[in-house]
Amino acid sequence: MQISDAENGQSKRRWQDYGFIKDEVVKVLDGHPEGLTGASIAEQVGITQGAMSKYLSMLKVDGVIASRKVGVAKLWKLVSQSDRADILADKIGEGEEETTFKDYAVTLLEENNRLFEAGGERVLIMPTNILSNLYRYTKSILGTEVHAFFYEWGKDYAKEANKLAEAVSKKTGNDFIQSFLLLWKLKGWGRFEVISAGSNALEVAWHDSIWAEELKEKVPIDDFIAGALAGAADHAMGGSWRVAESTCRAMGASHCIFKGTRTA
Repeated sequence: MQISDAENGQSKRRWQDYGFIKDEVVKVLDGHPEGLTGASIAEQVGITQGAMSKYLSMLKVDGVIASRKVGVAKLWKLVSQSDRADILADKIGEGEEETTFKDYAVTLLEENNRLFEAGGERVLIMPTNILSNLYRYTKSILGTEVHAFFYEWGKDYAKEANKLAEAVSKKTGNDFIQSFLLLWKLKGWGRFEVISAGSNALEVAWHDSIWAEELKEKVPIDDFIAGALAGAADHAMGGSWRVAESTCRAMGASHCIFKGTRTA
């Protein structure tokens, strides 16, 4: 619906609201999966082509829309789940060391105030003390069995999170373990390094343990990471893997080391 000059004058502040424009563009494109030109979108939203061009650029950077050439025309469309995985993989391919959390964040889909990854998994943003407090609380109930609990939780997590890592791996040519750890880095887990990886053995370093920074124990405590690496190795190399933390920052080491072996 075209908005009159009077209405534009009265609602100038509203039209400058990026969130409002974003919602309007999404509504328009939602009914046109084949895509629309910038001029058509501007007409239906009710602002000038020049203003819409700036908003379309912002929406593209934020991973909301993507463009494609059809002859001489540029068509804009909403980014689908599969598109989001490709966007992240393309960004990683451009320069892995330069890829940041922001590049991961723009691939998230917000729906009904909930966040979803490109692979369809729902995600939560939470402070790290929630994880450390969960560890303390679970330990108070389970005692030493807390290690087995977090290990199995890590394995289950890896099974649920492998879809996006697989997409990134295929797009970039990196192996699955590298892609899995890179996604962890982008999500804010810190720096990971694959020291060695073979058909029967795996060794990984983690330089920024969440638990080691807040908990001081006399035994290795990063069981969740160990379990997740075992699950990732099961998926990537087949068979059954067992991963243990051989060195832990919580015990005074400079970084955590995880060693895995194929058990079957």
